[in-house]
Amino acid sequence: MNKIILFPRGKTIIAATIIKTVLEPLDTGNGRQVVFFCQDKTGQRYRVPKSEVIAIGARPIAAKPKGKKARGKKCKKSMIAI
Repeated sequence: MNKIILFPRGKTIIAATIIKTVLEPLDTGNGRQVVFFCQDKTGQRYRVPKSEVIAIGARPIAAKPKGKKARGKKCKKSMIAI
């Protein structure tokens, strides 16, 4: 499944697919933050801290249509006369 996030850039909200998730150290103290690297449909890449994310979702992968199963030949058991 492809994970998608929504985040604001200026006055617009962008939907993008997550490429990579990274833990980065904070500037002050010894805490850490989660950062998403993502790409939108136009191919532009973004670095988005988790604090800026509005929503996270998953896009299901389209399932292949199921066809008929191939049937094998039925074995005929030969009867042996004693």
